Parts: sequence; C-alpha cells; structure tokens
Amino acid sequence: MPRRKSTPPKPALTGPKSEQLKTLLSEPPGATVAELSERLAWQPHTTRAALTRLKQSGIAVEKGTRQSRYRITAAGK
Repeated sequence: MPRRKSTPPKPALTGPKSEQLKTLLSEPPGATVAELSERLAWQPHTTRAALTRLKQSGIAVEKGTRQSRYRITAAGK
C-alpha cells in the first residue's frame, strides 16, 4: 500500500484576528471564505464582514474569478 505524504502543519497565527486575516490574505494564492473561516474559527458571515471592513479601510482586496479566492493586492499593503 503506498504511503500518503503528510502535509506539514500550518504555522500558528498570533496577534489580533484582523492581523491574522491580513496575513492569510497576503499569502499566495489567497484564501477562500471557507479556508479563512476554518483558520480563524469564524462563521462564514463573520469572515465576509471582516473582508468588507478591510475593503472599507482602504486595503485593496481582490476577489478571484473561479472559486471566490480573496487576496490582498500589492497596492493595498
């Protein structure tokens, strides 16, 4: 039976949740609402609201076309 490759554990996030969100969105290729919700232990509606607050604060958040993958663009840093 072939052995499955184990994925390395994701690094622990520290600091305020808003900074954690920015960190996750800055990592290529970005993240989906489901991925963000899981990593931050938030409900999906809370995650979407946080994305809206980032946009309102002037951070350029880009939404991908295929799977609604969000990321912070270079202009928004």
